[in-house]
Amino acid sequence: MNKAPICIAMAAVATAAAAFSAHTESANEETYRVITGKGVIEVIPLSNDIFRVCELTSLEAPTPAATQAAAMNMHSTAKTSIHTWANADRFTVETPTTKVEVDKKTGKVSFFDQDGNLLLSEADGVRVDGDEQTLTFLTPEGDNFYGTGERGHSLTLNGTEMVMWNRANYGYTDGDERLNQANINMPYLVSDNGFGLLIDDYAKARLTLGQDTILYRTVSQKPLSYYFINGGDGTLAGATFSFTELTGKQPLPPFWTMGYITSKYGYHNQNEAYGAIDSLKQRDYPVDGMVLDLYWYGVETDMGRLEWDKKQWPDHKKMLDDLNAQGIHVVPIHQPYINKTGAMDNYTLLESKGLLTKDADGNTKDVTTWVGDAGMFDIANPDTREWMWNRMKPLTAEGLSGWWGDLGEPEVHPLEIVHANGETAEEFHNVYGNEWSKMIYDGLRKDFPQMRPMLMMRGGTTGLQRYAVFPWTSDVSRSWGGLQAQNKLMLNSGLSGLGYMSNDVGGFAVDSQKPYDPELYVRWIQAGTFSPILRTHAQDRPEPYHYPAQEAIIKKFIRMRYEWLPYNYTLAYENSAYGMPLMRTLNFHGDNEDKDKYADISDEYLWGEEVLVAPVMTPGAKSRKVVFPAGTWIDWNNPAKTFQGGTTATVAAPLNTLPLFVKAGSFIPLYPKKIENTSEYDPTLLTVKYFPRKEWSNYQLFDDDRMSPTSLEDGEYQLTTFSGSKQGNEIYINIDSEGSYKGMPEVRMITLEIVGVANPKGVELDGNRLEKMVSPKAIRQYGYSYDAAKRTLTVVLAYSNTKTSIKVF
Repeated sequence: MNKAPICIAMAAVATAAAAFSAHTESANEETYRVITGKGVIEVIPLSNDIFRVCELTSLEAPTPAATQAAAMNMHSTAKTSIHTWANADRFTVETPTTKVEVDKKTGKVSFFDQDGNLLLSEADGVRVDGDEQTLTFLTPEGDNFYGTGERGHSLTLNGTEMVMWNRANYGYTDGDERLNQANINMPYLVSDNGFGLLIDDYAKARLTLGQDTILYRTVSQKPLSYYFINGGDGTLAGATFSFTELTGKQPLPPFWTMGYITSKYGYHNQNEAYGAIDSLKQRDYPVDGMVLDLYWYGVETDMGRLEWDKKQWPDHKKMLDDLNAQGIHVVPIHQPYINKTGAMDNYTLLESKGLLTKDADGNTKDVTTWVGDAGMFDIANPDTREWMWNRMKPLTAEGLSGWWGDLGEPEVHPLEIVHANGETAEEFHNVYGNEWSKMIYDGLRKDFPQMRPMLMMRGGTTGLQRYAVFPWTSDVSRSWGGLQAQNKLMLNSGLSGLGYMSNDVGGFAVDSQKPYDPELYVRWIQAGTFSPILRTHAQDRPEPYHYPAQEAIIKKFIRMRYEWLPYNYTLAYENSAYGMPLMRTLNFHGDNEDKDKYADISDEYLWGEEVLVAPVMTPGAKSRKVVFPAGTWIDWNNPAKTFQGGTTATVAAPLNTLPLFVKAGSFIPLYPKKIENTSEYDPTLLTVKYFPRKEWSNYQLFDDDRMSPTSLEDGEYQLTTFSGSKQGNEIYINIDSEGSYKGMPEVRMITLEIVGVANPKGVELDGNRLEKMVSPKAIRQYGYSYDAAKRTLTVVLAYSNTKTSIKVF
């Protein structure tokens, strides 16, 4: 095999230039080409933190094309001060955060932080090994690595080999070796020393992490590329921000996805769908969404019909209208396959148009799925994408709120297939889900421009988040082991750009020996309350009303999901604006003194920056140990108890309790009103809990019209900053807002609950003393009250979006 040109990308740069004989420059592009003993190495700075590097055959050779992984403009102008210099041994590019050195003799590239510490270096660069290309790196000892997409065999990935080939794992549990190869694979690693490495490839590959080595082996024959991504501040948070700058941010989610969604394999007909919603409502559960599995188009062997079954759903349009009127959003399933039994009409039509997958000789290549022989949509063919969307568009227009793409690894993908773009199954497999998602996302944005897209997809690779994808961790076992695997899968996905990775709450794959476990269901609901999407789904009895003896507990937590809407929606903003995952590892923000102590903890996690969640994941437990990261932590369930970062404590956890902690200094915005779904959300009402500390702290609350898909791009949103400090016996709180949006309330009734304080002498609002009332309910617009039993001061004010100051003395 002839060695192909190699293109390599890295993170960090700026604008200026130093003269160098192999340096080329244009008005909107800087490219550095260095003649070495290995060939010509090309370095393209994309930003102050991201570089692309290519190995070329000559100074005149064209730059190899990048894959779809990068959303950032390769000729970005987001560069500041860049400096270059050269001597006889090396060529150096330096920015405010990163130094990149190219060894002129060997052609090897090394990356350093702003203090000169080595972060990563090439070992052998790209080599040819039989039918594979290999790329190797050296790392200093002490890095903990995460990411690579949906990965759950462990949280830290050091010392393991991962197969980059999307695969579904039915009925898996914690510790299952299959979880080192899951549905969404990305050749991306992120280090807790604050940098990431993305191989610009999506072909079948293996990624092996040694003690201080990284080895990547791919079947791709195309020029390899990689990106070095420097977060600039030595943290996972900084690296994640830079990574999503490169690969794209997820758009703001539909607001209804912040609520509770019911799903089942499956609702067989219209009466069952109505019945499930009626049962939830009769038992006073809030609900925002319903996901329909394959029976909406008939039976299993009708896969690929993409048409409502008239016998089972005699008036689906009326049903959609009825559910939408109740604020319930419907999302139906579809798959990459067209069954040759129940969808033969579509199969014949698609085959005649050449829209199905083919073999190397150009003949249609069928597949054998779990429901029989079928054709497969060739999503690489633009005509196939057009046909598919034209089929989905009128269905969407009838009142659907999104689409579920199942089996999208693809689950069955014969290696004999050669796609319309010339790529083999081994080359195209992992990116199939991206192209499928892009087709739906682009169609929704074009033809339904007022809709925020919602795509449930379980296959894809780097950059999948750009297409408003809400992935889930596939067919998890309904078992304690199944629950225990979820945090690792969601945390590594979040560090790979997939901030909305969730799971089938309650467990999908039912064990016939123990199909019903109310304790497990309650604990899973508790964990799901603080996960990106709260959606119950199973083969049997997924809905909460099947657990009447535990109803009070289950309802408490599902309603808690709605109570936390302002906080959770602000997390959604942080994801869209900065790439921050909703669930975060304990070391995500880099503020722990002993970073290794927290590196591999996966049975607890941060929810945003202010909240620590420690779900119970073992049967019969009435308590659990909690390791506390940096900061002082207040027990949400018993605010009189506090815990210091660096300590470990055993906390009470009876079945009705989720161990939950808030960092001192935090402001936690909550929604005080009981609602049946998010359509009843009233932005004029807000409760904010404040947990004072001596040092000043800040929190920024996000709000927009919760409907526009372009509110961030249009600047149509408001940010409200709460800041506070406890100085002796006095507490100071400031509230200020910037920005606005159409329909924004002129006045908001804010109820401030200041937790863990003594009975004050008085409270001033903008210098004016407030009246003390007997209880919060007695306050109409302005005033305060004190609950001695809870040691909580409540201050009520009408906030008119202008700077406001509160003093407690």
